[in-house]
Amino acid sequence: MIEPVTRLFRCGIVGLGRIGAGFDDNPHKSTISTHAGAYSTNRSVKLVSFCDIDKNRLLKYGKKYQVTKLYTNFKEMFENERLNCVSICTHTTSHLKIVEEAAKWNIEGIFLEKPISETLHHAAKIIKICEKKKIKLQVDHQRRFEPFYQNIKKIIGNQDFGRIQHVDAYYGAGVTNTGSHLFDLIRYFFGNIKWVEGIYGSNPSNNLSDPNVDGKVCCQGEVICSLHSLDVGNYGILELDILSTKKRIRLNLAKSSAEYFKVAKKKGLVYGELTPYKHVIQNKKNAIVLGVENLISSIGKNIDPLCTGYDGYHALEAIVAIIKSANKKGQRTYLPLKKNNYKVFSR
Repeated sequence: MIEPVTRLFRCGIVGLGRIGAGFDDNPHKSTISTHAGAYSTNRSVKLVSFCDIDKNRLLKYGKKYQVTKLYTNFKEMFENERLNCVSICTHTTSHLKIVEEAAKWNIEGIFLEKPISETLHHAAKIIKICEKKKIKLQVDHQRRFEPFYQNIKKIIGNQDFGRIQHVDAYYGAGVTNTGSHLFDLIRYFFGNIKWVEGIYGSNPSNNLSDPNVDGKVCCQGEVICSLHSLDVGNYGILELDILSTKKRIRLNLAKSSAEYFKVAKKKGLVYGELTPYKHVIQNKKNAIVLGVENLISSIGKNIDPLCTGYDGYHALEAIVAIIKSANKKGQRTYLPLKKNNYKVFSR
């Protein structure tokens, strides 16, 4: 449990698109899925300013969240508002220049949307700037903030889980857009990624600049994860199927739910079989709400956030590596990469 922080943090948001504010427009949805919604529920936060190039968005969300300091220029916002924290929810191509500007104005915390940047070179610059200015940099790979996934990580690490035999991942909507979540979670569960092999998928992405890639990911301990990309125009899917020598966990990453199985050997059978069992983990808060809480807490306690800039860098590195492998028709690509100027594209 994150302890409350007594300070009141002045916070702002740059970019009021889907993750910035738009996902919470649905009146029938009770969960909070945006930075604006998460800040507005945090008692340690005063949401003071918004910035977006779309004036209609500014007026719409300014009214919704009772934010009166509205800007179309982020430089003016940082200069005028003296913020403690900012969320950067813009396209990846703008991340570095916004971080550079924020660092000039004594920002203490940055909540940066994934992927961390469009190149590893820019990602490294972002990390260096934040370290130099002692800014807590948190990348929005949200599943790290949820007790559900933290508990799954513990289960996998227990001896009674057995040796991991194989992992299968199913995703769509682009290896950069959706794949960034997958690569971060794979690394979170199984350790640093050693190598990847990729081929362009036969099922199309919904973004021509961000293709689907199938392939293999090898982590520490020789854990192999197979990536399977699907066309989300048919149905949405984001799943991880973990098979060990003793158990199986089939994860629905979109719903943060799981099916659990363990080996049972019935009398008369030659082989053991997987039988379901119940294991309940309750998430009391939405991931992005927990993310804001974690960022504020990390500033107050002077500790690293749950998803650091380095975590964001390594997720981006895996994306670049598997695209490079696909460009070479599946040639194995080892990490860390020696060149860091390849540019990825994401929505």
